[in-house]
Amino acid sequence: MNVKRAGWAFLLMIIVYILASLIISIAFPEIDISVMAVLSELTLLLPCLFVLSKGRAQIPAQLHLKGIKPTTAVMALVYHICCYPVVIAMNSFTMAVSDNTALDITSDFDNGSFFLMWLFIGLIGPVVEEFVFRGVLLGGLRTTGRIFSAVVLSAVLFALAHMNINQFSYTLFAGIFWGLLVEATGSLIPSILCHVTMNSMSVFFLFLFESSFGDLDEMLADEGMTTAASYIATGIVFLIISIFTTMLALLMLRVIALNEGRTGCFENIFRKKSRAEKFGRLISVPMIIGIVISAAVTILMFIMDLFM
Repeated sequence: MNVKRAGWAFLLMIIVYILASLIISIAFPEIDISVMAVLSELTLLLPCLFVLSKGRAQIPAQLHLKGIKPTTAVMALVYHICCYPVVIAMNSFTMAVSDNTALDITSDFDNGSFFLMWLFIGLIGPVVEEFVFRGVLLGGLRTTGRIFSAVVLSAVLFALAHMNINQFSYTLFAGIFWGLLVEATGSLIPSILCHVTMNSMSVFFLFLFESSFGDLDEMLADEGMTTAASYIATGIVFLIISIFTTMLALLMLRVIALNEGRTGCFENIFRKKSRAEKFGRLISVPMIIGIVISAAVTILMFIMDLFM
């Protein structure tokens, strides 16, 4: 896997997802949400597997498929907690102008069980997405030697793939945090663990308290506070908190790297290129096309959300 193949993987993923969504919405409007969830993950996974099959790279090494120490798993969860305030802040800010997409998706499982909801949203989705974005795409982008830039770009692709402004805002930061964790540990397992934890907790709380959200909006209205204003206020509070927790997260990241015996890994993530080094290009034409298409759909969906 290299940058060009990573670009093709992303472009194919976006095209397949959009075409599949259009076909399903037109031909199968009443399709079961569980089937739709499986198809959504396949539109991410199959293009990446197809591109991987065309290469000759050592897949386990490039995709960070290796084990970690139990203590690293515990520290990864602590790291995730430190990173979470900025995720909450970004989600709150965008909820002031758009719907909570995760809540909308969860509500589609009303007729199903909590287990099915957790299985597709809390487990299968995170595992597939980590394999695709922190495995395949980040694995290809990091071959340029631009580690931090590769982490950020893979997070941008991860955020754009959701194709809505709400999820874009917080998955961008989550993708950066998880990409740094993969680099610090040399393994996908910690990022999968964090992603599964975040989605599982979201499913749990949405399943328990979804009926209370309407009551909360009414209570805020009675107090003379709009829903948008409450979301913005919540975002500001968590953004202030995130200044301190993100600093703690970076310290924890260094400890995690040392715990895995990856001496100098933390410094290597943020180091600058020396004069003797030549870094490869991070962007390819297929990737640019994929970014433009996904960004256009995201903006279009946001505009439709505003006026509908």
